[in-house]
Amino acid sequence: MSDLAANDLIRRLAIFGALNLLILTLILASVSGNGNEIFLGFILGLGLLLLFFGTIVIVGFFQKKNGYDVRLANLEQFLSVIFLSVGLIQTIVGLIAIEIFLITQGLLLVLLGNSTRKRVSTIRNPQFIDWYTKDKPSDVTLRTEEVYASCPHCSSLLAVIPNLLAPHDRCPNCDGLLVSSIEEE
Repeated sequence: MSDLAANDLIRRLAIFGALNLLILTLILASVSGNGNEIFLGFILGLGLLLLFFGTIVIVGFFQKKNGYDVRLANLEQFLSVIFLSVGLIQTIVGLIAIEIFLITQGLLLVLLGNSTRKRVSTIRNPQFIDWYTKDKPSDVTLRTEEVYASCPHCSSLLAVIPNLLAPHDRCPNCDGLLVSSIEEE
C-alpha cells in the first residue's frame, strides 16, 4: 500500500468516524425527557462519555498513534450496533404508527450501521494494519497496471488489474464475486 493511498484512507476513515459521532450526537439530542429521569441521565451520560472517548480515538488514529487502529475498529463496531439497533427500533415503531418519517429515518440508520460495520473490516485488513504499524514505507508495490480496489462484500483491499477481471473472479478473503452481474452488461 502506498503511503499516499494509505494516508488518504486514514483521512477518509477519520472523517467517517467524526460523522458517525455527529450522528450519535443527533440521536442523543433527540432522546425525550418524558420518561424515567434516571434512565435518561444514564443514556445521556453514556452518550457524552462515548463522544469524548470517540473524539480522542479519532484524533489518535488520524495522528497514527500506536494502537489507535484497534481502538477505532472497536469504536466503529460499537457504533454500528447502536445504529442498527436504533434503526430497527425506529423502523418497527414507524411501521406500527404508520409514520413515514420514522420508517425512513430508521432505514437510513440501518444502512449507516451496515456501512459502519464494513469500515471495520477495512481497518482490520492485514495489509492496512501492516502499513499502519510500521514506520517505514510498505514493501508491497503495485505492478504497472494494478490498482487498489476493495472487495464489494468484505471491503478487503486488493491489488487488481481492472481489464483482466472476469465475472468468475473471487475475493481471496471472503470468496465473494469481485464483478457483479450488473457490471458485465
